[in-house]
Amino acid sequence: MDIDSLAKGIGLFSSAIIAVKQAIELLPDNPKKNDAKTAVERAEREFKIAEAQVATKLGYQVCRKHFPPEIMLSEDNANWTCPNCGNKQYFGPST
Repeated sequence: MDIDSLAKGIGLFSSAIIAVKQAIELLPDNPKKNDAKTAVERAEREFKIAEAQVATKLGYQVCRKHFPPEIMLSEDNANWTCPNCGNKQYFGPST
């Protein structure tokens, strides 16, 4: 599997979760609606964990200041920033 296919799959799954969450909001309030919300929240959390694991295997850094971990962003593969909390880390070569 190439990285483009993986990215598309992640995007499609994220879109599906959003659609399911919107559909759940249309349901009448009752215990089954609450169960559905809980199930989607669990699936979303597990997806974020899997996404972070894949990113780590691809060489990206993840922020460990919160859970599930967020994929950190970098322009130079040395200085990484968490888009969620702003945590900054240096993972470049030792000087």
